[in-house]
Amino acid sequence: MSPAARPLALCKLGEGVADAVLSAADRARLESLVEVEGYYSDVAEALASPRLSEVEVLLTGWGSLSLPPEVLARMTSLKLVLYAAGSVRHMLSEEFWARGIRIVSAADANNEPVADYTYAAIIMGLKGEHRHEAHFRGERRHHADQAHLGIYGRTVGLVGFGSTARKVATRLKALETQILVFDPYLTELDAQSSGAERVETLGDLFERSRVVSVHAPWIPGVNDGMIGRSELESLPRGAVFLNTARGALVDEEALIGVLRERPDLLANLDVTHPEPPVDDSPLWELPNVKLTGHIAGSIGTERTQLGRLVIDELERWLTGDPLQHEVTEEVARTRA
Repeated sequence: MSPAARPLALCKLGEGVADAVLSAADRARLESLVEVEGYYSDVAEALASPRLSEVEVLLTGWGSLSLPPEVLARMTSLKLVLYAAGSVRHMLSEEFWARGIRIVSAADANNEPVADYTYAAIIMGLKGEHRHEAHFRGERRHHADQAHLGIYGRTVGLVGFGSTARKVATRLKALETQILVFDPYLTELDAQSSGAERVETLGDLFERSRVVSVHAPWIPGVNDGMIGRSELESLPRGAVFLNTARGALVDEEALIGVLRERPDLLANLDVTHPEPPVDDSPLWELPNVKLTGHIAGSIGTERTQLGRLVIDELERWLTGDPLQHEVTEEVARTRA
């Protein structure tokens, strides 16, 4: 492709994000594929670009440039959005879809470290790591009660069966895990083909699972607090509740109440609602709660995978090859 034929692109990411998600090699690759008008961290500066109406490709992500109708009206040439992060739902409008602009998300790359973290947390939970560490530190001797522990052949329940949960399920096969799934969008055939058992109710999943891991999208006003007291109370003795999705999916007051009543349970919470918890939240003090502060998703060096994915997609778009990570309007409405 000759330099004259290269589309004009604009990069709008939060402070320092461009350096985090674009390796030197991928930045060079980007600049060989398109003419980059500029790298912006400030929204006002990006929108003040004198060539905004010529921009065909927008690269954004954390610290994104939202695309309401008034912005779209100024970006008359926009054809492709490369979103080097996860959910795109917050930044789009009905006008965006009506324009036929295409958008890809790096959610699949972001889901890889979440799946790795979840797999590790499940193993640690089944090992009783949290309880044994506290006992060993406090009593300075081994915990005698280990009969109920072990990682092989256990039952793990997955709430939601999107990209992350499917990656987790694949990893769990190495542990000969029985996988239960609750997902209203999942068919019985799809569950079986993935080696999982589809259950009809959350209560059934919680009652039968040694570990419950949450991966459902949060759709405000639809599934707020979908996991409540009855589900949490039904967890087997010594069970682990793991949430790397969204804190708003859980009735936090009910969770705190059950954890107070059931010291045998462990809640491993990478997300809460609000985030972080309010200063006087009992979650900070409960001994059977682990708060990890949203580290499951891409952090540190993991973030370059996000940039690599969207630059790969840019290459496919320019050569007319099918996009592998395109987000459709239907998918955007049901994704976290």
